[in-house]
Amino acid sequence: MRQPLASSFSSTTLSLPPGSWDSHMHVTDPARFPIASSATYTPHTATLDQALENASRLSLPNLVFVQPSTYGTDNSCLLDALKRVTPAHGRGVVVFDPSTTPLEQLWEWHAVGVRGVRVNLKSVGISMESTALLELLRRYVNAIRPLGTWSLQLFVDMSIVVHLEPIVNELDGVKLVIDHLGSPTEVKDQLSDMPGWESLQRMMRNKHVFVKVSAPYRISKDPQYHNLERLTKALLDIRGGSGVVFASDWPHTRFEGVDVQPWVERCLEWCQNNKELQSKLFRDNAQTLWDVK
Repeated sequence: MRQPLASSFSSTTLSLPPGSWDSHMHVTDPARFPIASSATYTPHTATLDQALENASRLSLPNLVFVQPSTYGTDNSCLLDALKRVTPAHGRGVVVFDPSTTPLEQLWEWHAVGVRGVRVNLKSVGISMESTALLELLRRYVNAIRPLGTWSLQLFVDMSIVVHLEPIVNELDGVKLVIDHLGSPTEVKDQLSDMPGWESLQRMMRNKHVFVKVSAPYRISKDPQYHNLERLTKALLDIRGGSGVVFASDWPHTRFEGVDVQPWVERCLEWCQNNKELQSKLFRDNAQTLWDVK
């Protein structure tokens, strides 16, 4: 039997910058929006009301709804949540087929707060040859470039990042976002021993490239995440902290019941009492990335 969905919060109050953003979370409501037949797992129900309760407890009043793999290209659940939150406090990252989705549809989504498209290879176990992957990403970049403020979000293993470097020079205003700390297969004490790390560093020197500081439990078994300190601090150091955004990854699909508060605490701690860096991580960079005026 599935356990009830837990809030990602302990009892201690967190002191985050006012107007902070959660740059990666999901809503799944199978009773109202059936999951795709192609889904590789059955998600817990995680409604907007539950998401808002969790966001309030985490002091994250602004939310970025990211399309989960379980809904495929049907963005109905995400769009419903985004319309209820409104663009004043929300943004969306959808999934679509660039060969069949007209620009007019993208502009309609843009009007309700969508600012990106997600390409998810890792959680669905898709493997692509580098040439085919680059061609796919170019199609997405070309599709969203006319909107002017959208991002291309990637969930891939860090080892794949080696093949992504050429796309950075072709972004031409499109922003590129790498999910979940770059998603290394294994965290190493010596970061250069992680395949793809050097490429990720080089890519992040471009002002249009961002990494989400999120989902530590997907790459670490330490409940306090101490083994991620070196990696996280290295990401915070690139571009003076201007290339990172915090995210809760709520409701922690396939890791339901995780308490995310220790991760928030570690992130605050690793900013080393630098209020400017904390503001960049939790608010300012998100406003830049998600086109918040």
